[in-house]
Amino acid sequence: MSSRLGKVAAVFGLVLALFAVSTPAAHARTDNRTKPVVYIHGYNAFGDGTDCNMWSSMDNTLRSWGLTGPKVTVRYYKGDINCTRALETYGAAGVHYDPGTNSYDRYVRLEHLGYELAWMIYREYSSKGVTVDMVAHSMGGLIARYAMAQTARRHADFPPYLYIEDVVTLGTPHSGTSWASFCWTTQCEQMRPGSSFVNWLATNGPNPQGSGGTDWTAVGSYSDEIVSASSAVAMSASHKVLYLASAEVAHSDYYVDTTDSRTADVNYNDFGGTWYAWYDAPFAVRWSDYALLYGSW
Repeated sequence: MSSRLGKVAAVFGLVLALFAVSTPAAHARTDNRTKPVVYIHGYNAFGDGTDCNMWSSMDNTLRSWGLTGPKVTVRYYKGDINCTRALETYGAAGVHYDPGTNSYDRYVRLEHLGYELAWMIYREYSSKGVTVDMVAHSMGGLIARYAMAQTARRHADFPPYLYIEDVVTLGTPHSGTSWASFCWTTQCEQMRPGSSFVNWLATNGPNPQGSGGTDWTAVGSYSDEIVSASSAVAMSASHKVLYLASAEVAHSDYYVDTTDSRTADVNYNDFGGTWYAWYDAPFAVRWSDYALLYGSW
């Protein structure tokens, strides 16, 4: 109970302050590796908990390539461990599909997780003038899109602005996944093709932008057994890449294949242009590194 009251008090004070301030000037793009990287995990089909150390291999490799910004991992299931930020401590009680408990499971709506993600980024970073990057796996990309879309739409429940320079989604079901038809949690229902949530994102968040602009990269694979290649790139991302079957990139491979060999076969396009084939391309972790660093990836 005390944590819920503290949460209400903190947000009430912040909301009052928002009436006195306007959105500050947008940040100019910075092509560097010094920004905090916010990692958002996906749906757990086996229980209400994920080990945020799943990101360690990717993050350690990015650091060996020059990343110096803080590592930020997001907890949103009650059983999540080794995460640096817990979403249930952000936002206000009773707001935006609040489940009424801090013990989050797979029945918490994605809208509420997006709401809390937006406030976490605002309170910890944007309100302090700090720009972040994001990497999201699977369902995590939907949470990120919703957070940014509602903020950009100036929804009354959401913060006034977010500084998010780059977002990489890895195997995210942007137009849903038929796999979700075989599970019955709220989050599965929301990830089904044609769900009201998926349709809302298509209409209201095809390429949501933070203050100062956000460069999206959507990554998918023809060998992904959970999310189809077409769904993984079914948003208006500036950059899209699909790993061909020869690359053998499965749903859980995107963030663990840290090889720096340029032997992957991909199709890609930039800014809605022509799709091209590339037969000596980087694998997903290195591709993510470039996507977080440059606005041209």
